[in-house]
Amino acid sequence: MAGDQQRAAGRRTFLKGVAIGSAAMTGAASALFGGFDRTTGEFGVSRARAEAARYKMAFIQWQPHTVPAAWSKGIEEVLKPQQVIDYQLLDGQNKVEVQASLMDTLISQGASVIFLQPIDSVALAPSIAKAKRAGIAVITLNIDATEPHAAHVEMNHYFGAMDIAKAMGEAMGGKGKVAILNAPPGIIIRDQRTNGFIDGLKKYHPQIEVVADQVADWDRKKAQDVLHTILAAHPDLGGVYGVNDSMALGAVDVAKEKGLIGKLVIFGNDGEVAALESIEKGELTGTQYTDVYQQGRLAAAAATVLATGGVPANSFAHQSHLLMPYVIATKDNVGSIQPSQRW
Repeated sequence: MAGDQQRAAGRRTFLKGVAIGSAAMTGAASALFGGFDRTTGEFGVSRARAEAARYKMAFIQWQPHTVPAAWSKGIEEVLKPQQVIDYQLLDGQNKVEVQASLMDTLISQGASVIFLQPIDSVALAPSIAKAKRAGIAVITLNIDATEPHAAHVEMNHYFGAMDIAKAMGEAMGGKGKVAILNAPPGIIIRDQRTNGFIDGLKKYHPQIEVVADQVADWDRKKAQDVLHTILAAHPDLGGVYGVNDSMALGAVDVAKEKGLIGKLVIFGNDGEVAALESIEKGELTGTQYTDVYQQGRLAAAAATVLATGGVPANSFAHQSHLLMPYVIATKDNVGSIQPSQRW
């Protein structure tokens, strides 16, 4: 992946982001068919289980939120027409033990594929290993796990955050102070989105200073409280980066309250519909938009191939990694994101 990231480092437009996704899909295919046998013409996977009448699949989300809800909708769009797949969306309740228990239940029920948004990349590793031993493919969404598995489909957290920093700095005139409204420590995407933003400022706008980096728990109301405190210490703050849209919209609420709309540059990350609408109103400055319906569809397409093709969980040469394309949405281009693409 290090080589892929280096090759992707210069790709800063939406069309080039699509190329990243295409390259990742190629990597996924090489992982799936890594065991090709030239003497038999087989790809190292078992033949279709014609005797299997139905296949059971489930998505264990972290907790209810607009992002996993959109993933699930995309998954269903692909699975439902197959007419041989039973699908469930399950709530992990923001608890590792609940996700682990749900994994155990699905394993005992003989699920074919488990989609997982792991709360803890390390703590869920034993459950993923157990599923693999039972021949069940696990596909993670957005948050990877330390235990290798069939596939991981994620937003472009690091490079997207670098582009957010570039766009934010341009909106700030290349100088000033910014604050980060962050997720709790210990989450991989938190680090990717934070490091990408900081590295982006260093690369594109070294005169911009990060004066605060505080946890707001992914939450809009918590972000409001945190930003009030930051502004009290830094009344000359010029920009706010919310590591997700909910926190960025909390910053918008504070800016409206204090008459700072148009003065405080605010960026989010994800591209949910509320953020896009706020951009159109001239409130939120921008966000990284990813079509998460498509993210769910890609995961479901891979799952369908694995299940109906009878591909065992140990058939992979290595874990495939699908990186989604993105666009930095601002007032200039947000109108190009069609209603059907908004989640």
